[in-house]
Amino acid sequence: MIELTDIDLDEDGELSAVVALPGDRQAAVLFALDADEQLDGDEMLAIAQRALVALTGEVLDRLEDEIVHELVDADFEGDADSPEASDYALLADELDLQGAIVSSDATLVLVYDAPTQYPTLAIYAELDDALEIEVLSIAEPDEDDESADDDEEVEQGD
Repeated sequence: MIELTDIDLDEDGELSAVVALPGDRQAAVLFALDADEQLDGDEMLAIAQRALVALTGEVLDRLEDEIVHELVDADFEGDADSPEASDYALLADELDLQGAIVSSDATLVLVYDAPTQYPTLAIYAELDDALEIEVLSIAEPDEDDESADDDEEVEQGD
C-alpha cells in the first residue's frame, strides 16, 4: 500500500501530498482536476494511491532508463557524433523524481529535474495504462501544472 503524507486540499479543492516510493525516491503528489470535475478528498486520495501503487522500484528504474536514453539520443540527433556511455551516465546520475501528477482517470505524469543538463526546466513523462511513456516533454516548470504551450516534445523511439 502506498502511503501519502502531508495531505492537503488547496483552495481549488485539489489534493497535494508527499509519497515515498521505492529506491529512496520522495516525490510531491498533485491531483489535477479538470475545471468541471469535483471529487472529495477521500476519492482523490484513493485514486492517487491506486495510480501510484504500480510504481515499483523496477518500474521506476526502467522508466528512468528510458527517459535518459530518449533525451540523450534526442540531443545527439542530427550530430555526426553518437552518444557514449558517459553521456547517458551523466544524465542518469542527476535525474531526480520531483513529483507525480495524478488525474481522475488515474493517469500519471512523472516530473523530473536534471539541474545541470536541463537547468530551469522540468522533464514530464506521461504514462499510459501499461506504465509506458506515452509523452516525454521538457518545459519550464508550470506552477499550476497545466500544459505549457512551449513544451518541447521528445519523439518516442521504438
